[in-house]
Amino acid sequence: MVICFLGDSLTQGIGDALALGWVGRLAQASFAVDETRATALTVCNLGLRGDSSLRVAARWREETDRRRRPGEDMAFVFSFGAADRPQQVARAAALEATRGMLDAAKALGRTLFITPPPAHNADWAALNRELGLGLLDLCAQLGVPAFDLYPPLAASAAYMASLAAGDGIHPDAAGYDEMANHLRGWPPLRELMGI
Repeated sequence: MVICFLGDSLTQGIGDALALGWVGRLAQASFAVDETRATALTVCNLGLRGDSSLRVAARWREETDRRRRPGEDMAFVFSFGAADRPQQVARAAALEATRGMLDAAKALGRTLFITPPPAHNADWAALNRELGLGLLDLCAQLGVPAFDLYPPLAASAAYMASLAAGDGIHPDAAGYDEMANHLRGWPPLRELMGI
């Protein structure tokens, strides 16, 4: 099984001194359950700093096609949206691009979506939330399982403090731990990774 995680700097794990992010922590949890999975499961972190929904849409297919292996199943976990605000991506354009990605990905393998988390700046956080809600609605229409990461992190004093201590967008290692812990409990992702 090849699992491609596609998104922005928060998928990449920027701000984590351990260079794991939430994707690396989920991979660690998967391999800890079954050591043989470390050679049977290929986890590709295709998060890229500064990528908006439109930039992910422009690159996702080429990058995942290069990682496709004959005879192996492939899965896709998308998580983006936090970079849309500074790049002034219109909500309608983001939703249209995401619809195209999710429709195409569903035809190729299991597909999941994770909403953008909160930011420390209230205006940025509000736009992340607005886009996240639109993405959740879109996923429901398409039948794509989606996890709303925003509410539990916005309610976490520790997570919000990790944002405030840094650049306001990216958490530190403890913040990524918290993200991974919430995602580890989500049945579709837990089943996909065997956690």
